Amino acid sequence: MKRTAALLFVATLLAACGPTALPAPAPNWTPNPTLTPTQTPEPAFTPSPTPLPTATLLASGGRIAFSSTRDGNDEIYVMNADGTGQTRLTDNPADDLDPAWSPDGTRIAFASMRDGNSEIYVMPAPEPQAQVNADPLTGTGGTGQTNLTNNPADDSNPTWSPDGKRIAFHSYRDGSSEIYVMNSDGSAQTRLTDNQLSDFEPAWSPDGMRIAFRSYRDQAALYVMNADGSGLTRITNTYLLDRQPAWAPDGTRIAFVSLGDRSLEIYVMNTDGSGRTCLTDNAADDMFPAWSPDGKRIAFESNRDGNEEIYVMNADPLTGTGGSGQTNLTNNPADDRFPTWSP
Repeated sequence: MKRTAALLFVATLLAACGPTALPAPAPNWTPNPTLTPTQTPEPAFTPSPTPLPTATLLASGGRIAFSSTRDGNDEIYVMNADGTGQTRLTDNPADDLDPAWSPDGTRIAFASMRDGNSEIYVMPAPEPQAQVNADPLTGTGGTGQTNLTNNPADDSNPTWSPDGKRIAFHSYRDGSSEIYVMNSDGSAQTRLTDNQLSDFEPAWSPDGMRIAFRSYRDQAALYVMNADGSGLTRITNTYLLDRQPAWAPDGTRIAFVSLGDRSLEIYVMNTDGSGRTCLTDNAADDMFPAWSPDGKRIAFESNRDGNEEIYVMNADPLTGTGGSGQTNLTNNPADDRFPTWSP
């Protein structure tokens, strides 16, 4: 009996001297609002990251403009990068297509047939937070549409210089298609190429120094020239109808379209034409690549669903992710084409 009482006494002492649980933090605890970026809070009180507001996410490259025939003819639409919030910006009985975001994300250039031929127009882009309510009929989206070229010949495929001061485009005003450049207000329209076999689809490099384009002078090859038209260099030599060049945001690569084993596919290469790699491999045609601002994804047009749809995929073939994650964003029975990503 004495032995049992002694053991109980020792156990009581051990329990009293053991570790004591820390009290739980008060349920209404919040981080110190005066905490500076160089200070590190105690690990037990590290708060979870705060999500960015929706408008901030959209403004930092979360939108894609495209054209769609879902209202009977081609109109310019905009959507979030995940395919949500698809909103019409133009409302015209003639076709509006080929949208291109300005580098600051405030304007969209596009081609329109409303004057009886293709002309380059520009309009303000809707504010990200107003996108859901963007309606050209009520004046909250697609307003201020202005003709920049105003020429009896066809002008199309606008692309902005990185500083937003100029727009390159191709025009038939000299008989065959040539690459032109103009100020962003439509002034000083100047021809850069002079070739009887047609030059198309200009794409401005991120540093503003060069323009890539497609030319039929060598059976649909891709060329690069200086922004003033000098220094013409052919960068593809496959005779596979290479077309639709698009510079990566860091200027190190060019996405483009070429004939694959079965159809037109999206490729990527170094800016000198080396490292040619196919990202898509589909029995249907994949066209019009457009890079996300961070260079990690490429939006493109595909007819693999029986009609044209806007898809997105991962971009980098060097890490093994290039061409993966191909996802339909528009999923509409009408044709959705010509994607272009906001900055």
